[in-house]
Amino acid sequence: MNRRWFAGALLALLACGAAERLPLPSRYEAHDPAVRGQIGSLERRVRSLEDAGTAGPELAAAVGELGKLYHGVQLLDSHAFTALEAAEACYREARRLDPSDHRWPYLHGFAEDARGDHDAAADSYRAALAIEPDLVPAIHRLAQSEVERGRPDEAAALWNRALALQPEFPPALYGLGTLALERGDTESATDYLERAVAAEPGAGRGHYSLAMAWRRLGDEDRAARHFAQASHTDFPFDDPLVRELAYLPTGSAALVQQGLIAVQAGEFGAAATVFSRAIEADPTNLEARKHQALAHVDAGQFEQAEAAYEELLALDPDQAHAHFEFAQLLANRGQTTEAIRHLTRAAELAPDYKQAHYQLALLLDRAARPAEALEHYDRVLALDPDYAEARTRRATALASSGRPAEALEILRTRVANAPGDAAAVQALGVVLRQQNRLGEARIALERSLGSAQFTADDEARLRTELGGILAIEGRLTDAARELRTAQQLNPTDPQTSFVLGMVLLDLRRPEEAARAFAAALAVRPDLTLARLRLAAILAQTDRCEEALALLDDGRRFAANDPVFVQASRQLRAACANG
Repeated sequence: MNRRWFAGALLALLACGAAERLPLPSRYEAHDPAVRGQIGSLERRVRSLEDAGTAGPELAAAVGELGKLYHGVQLLDSHAFTALEAAEACYREARRLDPSDHRWPYLHGFAEDARGDHDAAADSYRAALAIEPDLVPAIHRLAQSEVERGRPDEAAALWNRALALQPEFPPALYGLGTLALERGDTESATDYLERAVAAEPGAGRGHYSLAMAWRRLGDEDRAARHFAQASHTDFPFDDPLVRELAYLPTGSAALVQQGLIAVQAGEFGAAATVFSRAIEADPTNLEARKHQALAHVDAGQFEQAEAAYEELLALDPDQAHAHFEFAQLLANRGQTTEAIRHLTRAAELAPDYKQAHYQLALLLDRAARPAEALEHYDRVLALDPDYAEARTRRATALASSGRPAEALEILRTRVANAPGDAAAVQALGVVLRQQNRLGEARIALERSLGSAQFTADDEARLRTELGGILAIEGRLTDAARELRTAQQLNPTDPQTSFVLGMVLLDLRRPEEAARAFAAALAVRPDLTLARLRLAAILAQTDRCEEALALLDDGRRFAANDPVFVQASRQLRAACANG
């Protein structure tokens, strides 16, 4: 009897454990030798136990671990279909060898779910629950399978069972809410779904279903609030058995995929560390280097990101997208010359790379090189004639190049055709102001503000421009009114607050001006002129100690700025003599 049992186990292991019967896809094998080594090691473990005559739980665990590795491979590479088949074969043998271990039917059900075989998955989940009745992840996944099988009552009973074990379990609340919504019980649906999103606010699927429920109840305001938060993000839940799978495969390629899992979870620092391990495993893995640089950027680790891009481009200097991303980082850090160099290279490597040409044109514009910027705006518009923002920017570059008539014709045409295009309206006002045609600029802005609808930020920008024009015209009270409105619409725009402060100074209202300059500094601590103006007001109102502290704090932003150094020296002397 024992011989017959052992022979059956041996045949099962030959079907599951041998490399030729459980192959990884050839393409995947070619790229992940580390995983092949893991598979070989686990197969040798199975063979060793088999040769030693080991049976039951220990042998089942070895076969199951091999299945988990295959399963992890498939989770990291959705195209590795044969890896999932291999995992299922191992889970079947593990279940047969040790019917008392809930892990193998549970993971088998998870694999069957992935194939869309919900009947088989339901049977496997029930087998797991027969061993471990309080396994909440299995209860939840079985409920999902029952929904797929068209058995909502069974699903509802399972989700209620999950809530009895784990109160306010968000996936169960969401499941019960969607079932209530489907059967027309909208009030119950809103109750379940409100509880679900309260417990897991980031689950966009829940917000979408809740928005639909509120819409059915006729509450469009609440529906709109939840539609604004809707997304494809599902309700997460802790599932240690499944979570472990993706972290089993080793090697550079697997580590890249594990890093991407961390990125999806918003854990950018941890992701950068995982990508670094992938690079250590294979220094030539360009994908790992690319993701490492991006993760450093997302984590706010800008110096490490610069180093990562430099290493990536040293290995492969012809990656146009890497040049583009590096340029974005450099530009945001104020390194305009280097950013222009990398964008130029990106545009050379990929002549049809629209965003590279556009960002290069913007930087050249800011660097007072409008003629060069025009070349790249023209290339952008050749690639995308409907790119309205590029057309507007091109018009301002034309004006800066001494061709204001062409610029005004383009901008007036755009505003006539699209009166709600705030960028075009603002550009028209700027070009007219630069031509000292203040009345025309003011009328254009006032007409647009009176006739078109804009977002709060866009309206704030237009009113800031209008306020500046009114100030130049000497209409300081009107200017202050427009600038205050702009500040209320967008309190985070430092330019608005700074210009308001200057106007209030001209109106001899220093205390209000001080508040405006302080508001500008709260957003942009490196805004030297706002700092100097505020310090001067403080000194003039016998608050020299505060003024000097403000200047001391500003050294970290403008230690080498001659204007700041000279003004600071004069202010210190005035305070000392006062």
